[in-house]
Amino acid sequence: MLVSTHRPGRVVAAVARFLDLLWSSGTRARRAVRGLASASRFAARGDNFTFDPDGVYTYETIEVGRNVDLGHRPVIMAARSRIRIGDNVMFGPEVTIRGGNHRIDQVGAPMIAVGKRPSDEALDRGVTIGDDVWVGTRAVILHGVTIGRGAVIGAGSVVTRPVPPYAVAAGNPARLIRLRWPVETIISHEQQLYSPEQRLTPAELAALADLAGSETRPTSAVAARR
Repeated sequence: MLVSTHRPGRVVAAVARFLDLLWSSGTRARRAVRGLASASRFAARGDNFTFDPDGVYTYETIEVGRNVDLGHRPVIMAARSRIRIGDNVMFGPEVTIRGGNHRIDQVGAPMIAVGKRPSDEALDRGVTIGDDVWVGTRAVILHGVTIGRGAVIGAGSVVTRPVPPYAVAAGNPARLIRLRWPVETIISHEQQLYSPEQRLTPAELAALADLAGSETRPTSAVAARR
């Protein structure tokens, strides 16, 4: 339906504003009630957790950490595998996360009719999103993916493989664009936010240095663990 751009009369405009306010109030109340009713259905959730009650969730297979915002109308689904989302994570609108998979190798049967057997659990992989991750608008994250701490996923990306910590990944399929910072800066960032036992290991930092094309290993990598 198209809306005329002609200026409405005062009475018509006033009635329209009243009806819009009435509709909006009803919508907010419905969303609030639905949110309160469904929040406890998540497998786990931390403090300061925000989610859109009009999103699509398989609640019992989703674990969410502290200070997380799942954005506007996400689709987060896994029938038997787990979707784990860390602390301090934010999503843009309409992010999709899909754990699990369907068998496509059965001869003589439509794919929709192929059931899963206990031996198929290796195909039912989940999704893990680390702490301090930003997932952009309408990104799609598929089963078996792990997104490392501090990573950024570009809007509209389709993530089919693991994303290293502090990487910026984008595209379809998503690929590494760059690291957010040089490795030395990542070390400093980790020292300010995490306790020694929580920080990236020297081996993980060395792998990031290789990823960035660094010619030398960070001299303070070992110190970052102390």
